[in-house]
Amino acid sequence: MIEHPDSRIRILVAESFELVRLGLRSLFENHTNVNLIAETNKIGDLFYLAEQHKPDIILMDLHLSGNSYAEHIALLMRTCPQSKILAFSDYNNEQTHLKTFRSGVAGVIKKGHSTDLLIKAIIAIHKGHLWFDRNITKLLWQAQFDPDSAVEIKPQTDASTFQQPRLSDSERHVAHLACKGLSAKEISAKLSVTDKTVRNQLSIIYRKIGVKKQIELCLKAHLYNYFEESHKVGIFNPENNES
Repeated sequence: MIEHPDSRIRILVAESFELVRLGLRSLFENHTNVNLIAETNKIGDLFYLAEQHKPDIILMDLHLSGNSYAEHIALLMRTCPQSKILAFSDYNNEQTHLKTFRSGVAGVIKKGHSTDLLIKAIIAIHKGHLWFDRNITKLLWQAQFDPDSAVEIKPQTDASTFQQPRLSDSERHVAHLACKGLSAKEISAKLSVTDKTVRNQLSIIYRKIGVKKQIELCLKAHLYNYFEESHKVGIFNPENNES
């Protein structure tokens, strides 16, 4: 029997947050279109892994480089010209995304977007398309005729000032366990409550956070202090919800 080579898109993930890497790992595992070949949380390892594996796509967290992301992107492109870079950002700042795009990336996608949109972006870039939102298109158009116009646009609020949704203590506890990769059944056993209770809690959490899946919850975890466990110690109480 002839074995056909894996035709999936080979992707290298460089992400600073552990829970986000967990979510991406779950998303890409056994995916029909994407094959996760390596991952790292260090900028130094990124260059080594990229040169070693020569991935089709590099999904790169901008936080990994601090303020040097543009320089690192340019160096990465020189190191691995065959790879395309999709910048993974939790910034909500048009100027940052414009600078990222000008550094040579094939696309920019925000971490708050759905996993379905992330997969679409990866596939589109692999086919040779660019992926960035309309605001960056507008800035590029303005800069073509007036180089100073894009600089004068007031930046939007960054994720650092993002207003967190209000979760009850029990909801934060469930979210914390879900972001550690536990299933609803495992969470129910750990908290000594029914599986239905946990699923109801997860539904409320998803609605408040604005996600549909546990994977998407993991991808947004870094915006909410990793959904840290409540400081209050006591019996899990699903009735203890904040309005």
